[in-house]
Amino acid sequence: MHRILLILLLCSYHSLAQQSEPILTLNTEMHTAIIRRIDSDAEGKYILTVSNDKTAKLWETTTGKLLRTYRPPRGEGNEGMLYAGALSPDGKLVAVGGFSGRSGQDKNIYIFNAATGELIERIEGLANVIYDLEFSPNGYYLVAALGRSNGIRVYRTNTFSEFARDSDYGGNSLNIAFDSRGRLATVSYDGYIRLYDNNFSLLKKVKTTGGKKPFSLAFSPDATLLAVGYNDSPKLQVLDANSLQLLYEPDITSADKRSDRLNKLTFSKDGQQLIAGGFHDKYENGGRWQQIRIWQDKGKGSYQDYTAADNTILDVKTLPNGNIYYAGGQPDWGILNSITGKRTVYKVIALNDHKSTNRFHFKLNHDGFEVGLMPLGASALSFNLINRQIMTSASTALAYKDNWKGIRISDWEDSYQPKLANKALSFLEQYEMCRSVDIAEDAQRIVFGANWNIYCLDEQGNLKWKTASQSDAFAVNIAGNGKVLAAAPSDGTVRWYRMSDGELLLTLFMHPDNKRWVIWTPSGYYDAAPGAEDLIGWHVNQGADREAKYYPASRFRFTYYRPDMIDRILEELDEDKALAKANAVANRRNTRTRGDITNKLPPSVRILSPSSGSRVAQNQVRLQYRLESPAGEVTGVKILVDGRPISTERGLKPTNRPIDVTVSIPSSSCKVSILAENEHGTSEAATIDLLWEGQMELLFKPTLYVLAIGVSDYAHEDVNDLDYAAKDAQDFVQVIQQQEGLLYQKVSVKLLTEEKATDDNILDGFDWIQEETTQHDVAMIFFAGHGKETNSSTFYFLPHNTNPDRLRSTAIMKDQLRETVATIAGKVVVFLDACHSGNAMKSTSLERGGPDINRIVNELMSAENGAITFTSSTSRQKSLEDVRWQNGAFTEALLEGLSGKAATYPDKVTCKALDVYITKRVKELTDKKQAPTTTYPANVEDFPIAIIKD
Repeated sequence: MHRILLILLLCSYHSLAQQSEPILTLNTEMHTAIIRRIDSDAEGKYILTVSNDKTAKLWETTTGKLLRTYRPPRGEGNEGMLYAGALSPDGKLVAVGGFSGRSGQDKNIYIFNAATGELIERIEGLANVIYDLEFSPNGYYLVAALGRSNGIRVYRTNTFSEFARDSDYGGNSLNIAFDSRGRLATVSYDGYIRLYDNNFSLLKKVKTTGGKKPFSLAFSPDATLLAVGYNDSPKLQVLDANSLQLLYEPDITSADKRSDRLNKLTFSKDGQQLIAGGFHDKYENGGRWQQIRIWQDKGKGSYQDYTAADNTILDVKTLPNGNIYYAGGQPDWGILNSITGKRTVYKVIALNDHKSTNRFHFKLNHDGFEVGLMPLGASALSFNLINRQIMTSASTALAYKDNWKGIRISDWEDSYQPKLANKALSFLEQYEMCRSVDIAEDAQRIVFGANWNIYCLDEQGNLKWKTASQSDAFAVNIAGNGKVLAAAPSDGTVRWYRMSDGELLLTLFMHPDNKRWVIWTPSGYYDAAPGAEDLIGWHVNQGADREAKYYPASRFRFTYYRPDMIDRILEELDEDKALAKANAVANRRNTRTRGDITNKLPPSVRILSPSSGSRVAQNQVRLQYRLESPAGEVTGVKILVDGRPISTERGLKPTNRPIDVTVSIPSSSCKVSILAENEHGTSEAATIDLLWEGQMELLFKPTLYVLAIGVSDYAHEDVNDLDYAAKDAQDFVQVIQQQEGLLYQKVSVKLLTEEKATDDNILDGFDWIQEETTQHDVAMIFFAGHGKETNSSTFYFLPHNTNPDRLRSTAIMKDQLRETVATIAGKVVVFLDACHSGNAMKSTSLERGGPDINRIVNELMSAENGAITFTSSTSRQKSLEDVRWQNGAFTEALLEGLSGKAATYPDKVTCKALDVYITKRVKELTDKKQAPTTTYPANVEDFPIAIIKD
């Protein structure tokens, strides 16, 4: 069975008329639903992908790097799904359409500025779904193919007014193609191929012979041939492009069944090869892979199949250099080298696949707090809501039951009518298929997972409730206590529901890297691993004629980051009650609801010029940008180069007019980012890549500034001492000082341990490292000691002279570290070991539990702060010391890595290489009891931090 992912929608949608209602969505780099169309500009610099997930994305062709996401307005159900998209030949315009309008109403085509993402035009009034869009080769026209009998529409691109139309169609028109002379051809489910001249007058209309539903077509580069593929037939045909008469049919051996058809076509750039993709697959490397077939002699000769995609190939085209690019239903897209047939770029959705035919892989413990699963093609995983860590081991909890205490469910798998005691049940919606089942421990309730809903029936088969699942619920499991059930939908999440009425309580997304996870409530309260909180965020419509805005969850961290509230959800079984209890404990007032977000939005910034990827030869670059702040005046604008601040302006008022500023950049390729602030928070960073092609300056070695703090011996009797925290700081300094004369011209150190590590001295150290570090230098801050979080969620680093009764005046608030990091001019690396085993305090009346290091890490890595941050453990773990190492496990691994064991180049240790080594080594040292984490700001590239001596 081919696996087609449904769109991932994580909360209830509302009509576009309710534009103030934000929509909570998952936000991975890759699309989360099938990619219908793929396109490129005339030079082949960019690739555009268009998806059912209601977004379009622009990618860099050579690297596969994501450049921009385009967000048209969207609403509930199908409203906003994109089926068609095109990139103008000059790469300046993006056109998208599909189910782009409300049900029962006319549809729209949206035109975006490709470089800025601005919605610059809405073509309205189209009578049906848009299935294809194409720009003419000269870029003067845009053609749309419509559903049902609505035919095609032609628009001038200088005014986007209608130029021509043909409505004499009898079925869906799914594909259109231009030849090099500007002629247009279309296919329609009415069984006809139509050919138009370059003025869009109909030249020929010919009935197809290879099938009744022609699906795709492609002209040869010399405009003499027209290839056609079908949706109801495996046949492929090559026609004379002038007469539309059949010339020959390519060899479809092993793809000669409709279920194995190759129905998306293109020609090679030299016209000598015919290329096709579709449903044809082969078993390779433990799975079935869709193939791209290439025929020689324009489709008349022999063929070769090449592994391409993990699901149905829905579009295929060729780049100017001859390489083949394609998109599919996994969703995935890639580029094949035209000579070797090997993939040079391959991008695939990053989620755990729950579609295993063995539903026993999905497990839930008695109280519902631990879930286990085995994603398709991957190893077993488990996640516990208490310790909040992805474990790469199988859960010992129980799987589903379909025969329990006298209740027997049969014929349920992929069935339209499951049976209870051999009697057919009729609770499913029309065309809905049952995917999963479980029987409660008390045998009084039965839960079924289906395509669109989850159903609860009593033991007699009477429907108790149903709730929308938004995608196929491939597994369900009722907790032994009977209070909650968990489901594993096809969108890669895990969801918890209240058994009494099916109310959604929690959603968990575990990234396949097995490090990042985020868990949230329907209103958007969340907890997240380091580097994971922006995997979700808020889509906000701005009206029919403007692009939608997207705000990552981190922009609302102060309100919605509530691990304390997540802790209580499965106990209270009610979001409001859990929030009220968490607020009472933390002495917090009630926080705003989802609808209030539109009144509390941070600003947004858009860089208008230069465009990302521009080449520069001067150190002074003129930037033009635009500010928007719908919920308050902008209080400041910060400009960053390679993630570090170079300029700050205050009190700018957003206007419709662009703002110009000159920025100094180094004599090397770099990233330039702009952020804006208002009273509600900081914008996402608007970032462009500038490619240096000017004169290269002589390389010089930077200075490394190190502030190392370690406290083992605490002055106050109520603070527990540690064994090796001070030694950790000393040993770190000793190792890093060896880099003087190697990677760094000089290593300047301020070491504060034991009685020297007072609050005043640490604050002086913050001032020192901020003042001394220039934009050419590197700063490192190392802290080993106790961290402590009070019930009011205030985090403190504890210096030697901490007084538990006067923390505000004798401890270091995490905001003081964050503000220091944000103002350091050079690259910043932070090493934190603040979660040592054992309570910080002998009297734990102020303790909320382990300090929330995840929040600190996520703040430090935000673009406005820009620190690469290494931490010894996660928030729900403790950092271990051991006499065998004479250090903490984290520092032991760090010292080994910096001394050479983390080197991946012949003589260099980069931040990412050090991360890989520390993660593996700490798990070895602690028998997997401790898992360090490292986070990287999106606008900071990896860089070396140590050189290994010969």
